[in-house]
Amino acid sequence: MADEAVIIAVKKYLSKLKDSGFEDCFAVLYGSQVTGNHDEWSDIDILIISSIFDSGIRREHVNLLWRIAAATDSRIEPIPVGKLQYNNDDGNALIEIARRNGQIISPAA
Repeated sequence: MADEAVIIAVKKYLSKLKDSGFEDCFAVLYGSQVTGNHDEWSDIDILIISSIFDSGIRREHVNLLWRIAAATDSRIEPIPVGKLQYNNDDGNALIEIARRNGQIISPAA
């Protein structure tokens, strides 16, 4: 389970994404923040799951993800993933790791 401060940072990030047009996204936190092997310099690895990416990942979306991450918490490292890919892809190791060991974080209500 991730530290509450990390969860708050990810929720704040998701809120900013929603304000920027990513209406239906959620995050899957994975890596050291979930396993407990983090320190003060550790990044915040997240998959950003959204149907926006189902038709392909566009450069402007990636740029926006990173720009908002930098403005929210510079440790956030977002990876865009379509909802269909997240639900159905059984060949992507990163998605499989996130599914098995990750922590789903939904935007703040």
